[in-house]
Amino acid sequence: MARIIPFRGILYDPKKVPDLKAVVTPPHDVVSEREQQEFYKRHPQNMIRLILGKVYPEDTEHDNRYSRAAKFFRSWLDEGMLRQDKEPAFYVTEMDYRLDGEIRTRFGFIALVGLERFEKGIILPHEKTFSATNIDRLKLIEASRANFSPIFSLFPDPENEIFRSLRAGIQGLRPDLDFEDLMGYQHRLWRVKDQQIHKEIGQRLADHTLYIADGHHRYETALRYRNRILSQQTALDPNDPCNFVMMYLTSMHDSGLTIRPAHRVLCGAEKAHVEGFINKARAYFDIETLDFDSLNRKQIEKAFLSKVKTGTNGTVIGAASRDDKGFYVLRVKEGVMDHLFGQEIPVPLRKLDVTAVTKLVLQEILGLNGATLDDEGCILYTSRVDKALDAVRTGKCAIALILNPTRLDQVQEVSDAGLIMPRKSTYFYPKVMTGLVINKIDD
Repeated sequence: MARIIPFRGILYDPKKVPDLKAVVTPPHDVVSEREQQEFYKRHPQNMIRLILGKVYPEDTEHDNRYSRAAKFFRSWLDEGMLRQDKEPAFYVTEMDYRLDGEIRTRFGFIALVGLERFEKGIILPHEKTFSATNIDRLKLIEASRANFSPIFSLFPDPENEIFRSLRAGIQGLRPDLDFEDLMGYQHRLWRVKDQQIHKEIGQRLADHTLYIADGHHRYETALRYRNRILSQQTALDPNDPCNFVMMYLTSMHDSGLTIRPAHRVLCGAEKAHVEGFINKARAYFDIETLDFDSLNRKQIEKAFLSKVKTGTNGTVIGAASRDDKGFYVLRVKEGVMDHLFGQEIPVPLRKLDVTAVTKLVLQEILGLNGATLDDEGCILYTSRVDKALDAVRTGKCAIALILNPTRLDQVQEVSDAGLIMPRKSTYFYPKVMTGLVINKIDD
């Protein structure tokens, strides 16, 4: 059964940091090098120093970005810049964001969740992780003994029972935090300290499966860290802090839940892999070409994206190449996935656009191997189609692959079947901000 409990979170002292916009960040894996530099400049106690510290040539095994993060964390606590709450709480959040010209609100709460092996079916992943990132995050948690960023997870709540209880607990109360982030999105946070609500929510969620939406690396790292601690002891108390991890939980039925596509942009592929890409693709796809010139590119691009978007009933992939003056709409030929991978890939995975991209385009056509796919420097992942196409237009990258978003029902189907999607199959939007609440593991 799932264990969801309140905790004594660590938050920025509003007297010392009156505007959280200056110190919060997105999770580390969506922060670019340019953004990292900007966060460093924004505030001396910005979260970037904890989650994605700078690397210097003189770094050593004992003096590096991880040891510095731990020192910053301890000093900010000692200085009172960060303060730990005296009472356990659930941290209820609302986030207003804009999508396609519409304001949406996502409701959720931050709590501690008991770590469980995936095989038990209590907490389920849906996508594969990168080896290097797992190593990186493990070093950070070992040095800091803290969860700086919550894992983003989902639970089924079709009758809205969980959120009804939580909303009742904050009704009429002013938020403890209320601020606008750098994107212009509004964040509100309430501490819910009512033990009866804690008990009720814990009981209601105990029999639910939790689905990891974002933060697979951080969850796997928390498991590895717990197992490492366990290997050094004869036994581990079930209530030991390392048996829990900080999570942001929201309902799969929340109207503010959004999944955006995760487009692929090949920047490190060898030229031999890229040459003849479209001709090779004709063996697996029916291809529609939309030619453009310098005068009509924007108009043709709009038509191209519309064709990709309206192809959601089957596997439709958009492609743009640095060396071509055309956009391509690739539709997987009927029966191709079943013929090639019927004995290798289970049906729930075989139906996914991201599987077709990984198996047909990246591996079969472009010849990328497993090691290359596990290298985050080879493929750029972005939810922004303009960023993907600009990388090709400016010559920075060779090929942009434009996808439709993976649907929530597909995430649940794959997870329930105990299967794993390719890396970066989903982009749950917006990301949960880092710096709202911190969990100290050795509390």
